[in-house]
Amino acid sequence: MKQNWFLLGDIHGSAEPIRYFYYQNRERLSLDDCDNHIILLGDVGCNFALTGQRDYKFKMELSQLPFTYICLRGNHEARVAIVMERNPKRWESVQKYGGEVYVEKEFPMIEYLSDAPAIYDLAGYRTLSFPGAYSIDKWYRLARHWTWYEDEQLTEAEMQSGRELVEREGKIDLVISHTCPLIYEPRDLFLTGIDQSMVDKSMERYLGEIEFDLDYRRWAFGHFHADRLFPWNDGKQMLMLFNENVVDLKKFMEMKEGDSLQEILA
Repeated sequence: MKQNWFLLGDIHGSAEPIRYFYYQNRERLSLDDCDNHIILLGDVGCNFALTGQRDYKFKMELSQLPFTYICLRGNHEARVAIVMERNPKRWESVQKYGGEVYVEKEFPMIEYLSDAPAIYDLAGYRTLSFPGAYSIDKWYRLARHWTWYEDEQLTEAEMQSGRELVEREGKIDLVISHTCPLIYEPRDLFLTGIDQSMVDKSMERYLGEIEFDLDYRRWAFGHFHADRLFPWNDGKQMLMLFNENVVDLKKFMEMKEGDSLQEILA
């Protein structure tokens, strides 16, 4: 069976972006007859509320569409290890993509990548994943008793494990992360009401260190709620995605200098 691989940014607990993509493209891309994988670049929303029916209903909606969802953890969702500890009988770890992914038995098509930096083989591309980010609305959430996860960013030990992966691997085809290296922050998109001096940039500085040391071809991230291709850099391409445009992974990996975002969409 033919495989399709897609990339999409933050869907924030709504299946609507994927549902819209499916119904608009099911015939053109033969989605009902293919093995479809969609890599979600954080803030998916599957493990957001943890109590009540919100997460369950969302997972049910996703499961009704013909996709395997590969979920990178963002800042607005719990670590999968914590969710598994709460409900150990409902979850299992699976060896897949050359690494370990985690699935809720009731929703086997929703797969969660490691809470720490990890290496996977996605669509034949050697892929390095970096979950987590800082929530710029942290204090707003805390003041209103909304959900906020204290362990949203990588720990120092996890950051060091990522450095060791970079040193050991040497060369990577694709990097996926929720936030981005510091120099790629889209400052024009920063919210005017947020004092940036109060924002923790630990993850962005860390990813900047990784990006400087790593031999990679493509890097995709979410978090900033916009779609953007950054300037081509000696064969390397940085891509920022939100939830409006679905990117074809193969087109992204095979794109050439001067190609536009439109040319790599599914």
